[in-house]
Amino acid sequence: AAARWLPESLPPERRIRISLAEMVAGYGQLLANRDYIRYSIALGCVAGFTFAYISGAPFFFIELHGMSPQRFALLFGANAVGLIGASQLNRRLLRRFSAQRIMKTCFALNALAALVLVAAEMTGKGGFLGQGLLIFFCVCMTGFLYPNLTALALAPFGKAAGSASALLGTIQYSIGASAGALVGALHNGTALPMTASMALC
Repeated sequence: AAARWLPESLPPERRIRISLAEMVAGYGQLLANRDYIRYSIALGCVAGFTFAYISGAPFFFIELHGMSPQRFALLFGANAVGLIGASQLNRRLLRRFSAQRIMKTCFALNALAALVLVAAEMTGKGGFLGQGLLIFFCVCMTGFLYPNLTALALAPFGKAAGSASALLGTIQYSIGASAGALVGALHNGTALPMTASMALC
């Protein structure tokens, strides 16, 4: 459908055609850039966190805590609203702080909250409310991490934005899908596979 009905917005005179060899060389340069790879892996870990949460949330809320599917849908939506709200707040924070500073702070806060979530799951402390609030906080933190990591990874590659974005997406979703699959593979009747995978990411 996209190929048939979505027109190319870039004017023909600004389009660049490259050979397969040039394309491979371009990806090689991206893979050799340590900052780009570091930000790409970090973004992949954020996606992994998200996929682990998405994979484990129905079991956590419905099976373990007896929430109805309807209430789960509302709570899942509330977490999504938190993520969107954080990404909107991020725009305001960027007026005062650098993307790198926001990213480092939010990554540290997210890691700490995820580790507390694992401890809460292992000890039973905090109950459903405490664990649910920790999950909400962690999901909100990804609203700051997604845009800042993407911007930091792509900023130096204005002329190769398409290739940089494509490789970034590949790395991001490869790690993300792996983390989601890990939750299913480690399923043991508790929320630990979900929370531990989130903390690992």
